[in-house]
Amino acid sequence: MVVERIIVLAKTYPELSSKHGPLVCVAGVNEYKEWRRLYPIPLKIWINEKYEDIRFRKWDKIEVEVSEKPPPHDRRSESRRVINWKNIRVVGHIKDWETRLAVIKELLDPDIESIINSGRSLGVIKPAKVLDFFSKPRHRLRDEAEKEVLKKMDEADSTVTLLEYLEIGDKYLLPEVREPDVKVEELPWIGYKFYCGNPRCRGHEMMVIDWEAQELFRKYRTVEGPVKQKLFNELVFKRDLYFIVGNTWKYHKSFMIIGLFYPPKGTVPVKPLVPIFKDKPKQKTLFDILQQR
Repeated sequence: MVVERIIVLAKTYPELSSKHGPLVCVAGVNEYKEWRRLYPIPLKIWINEKYEDIRFRKWDKIEVEVSEKPPPHDRRSESRRVINWKNIRVVGHIKDWETRLAVIKELLDPDIESIINSGRSLGVIKPAKVLDFFSKPRHRLRDEAEKEVLKKMDEADSTVTLLEYLEIGDKYLLPEVREPDVKVEELPWIGYKFYCGNPRCRGHEMMVIDWEAQELFRKYRTVEGPVKQKLFNELVFKRDLYFIVGNTWKYHKSFMIIGLFYPPKGTVPVKPLVPIFKDKPKQKTLFDILQQR
């Protein structure tokens, strides 16, 4: 076990886990600029008042106890198992767009292909051109264990709900995302059609599972109207849009947009006086140890 300090960059819409119940996928970077995928992070953090002191939002800095290496079942090098989520501590927050952009610039990948070729399962890109935001049918077969979880929930007549976003107090959420009793439902396929920065890019159609984007769609049930106005017209034409992307444990070349970053156009990155990242201490070799004796 190690304790890491993570800048939270992405939180996905909750999905049911056959083992842990409703979970939220959380991704970010540690103080050594290493990407991290944290799990399991239970939804109850945001729906149970007794966990209010550990409730965190995007761009919070959190301290969390994690496994030193990825779990055996997950070959993705950035994945870490949270040892005890009740010990999560919020230790800071990056508030201004200028500092946030400085963080993103340090992490920025040139294109999707570069992330795949690097072997990483997480990254961030700035699309060269966004063509559309749209929805399409999602063909997804649940495994038998997950079906059993849903069946038991139905039999108990219990509905998992989220707290109203206003109570969470995240003012950086999209303003339309304001409704109580949000049901945890199967994620619909909503996403962007875009070109990444690769000159040979043939175009990508990538699903968005970012919590605020999915919640906005859940409210209106269509990508037209307010949803497209926010996620396409406003973010593409009035903001500088970046995609935080991640793959799945089963299909390593299949990426989804797990987070959106959208500073106002014209924002200039400003590094803080105290550096956000630092060099990772060099691990001592046997030769180093012998030299000290």
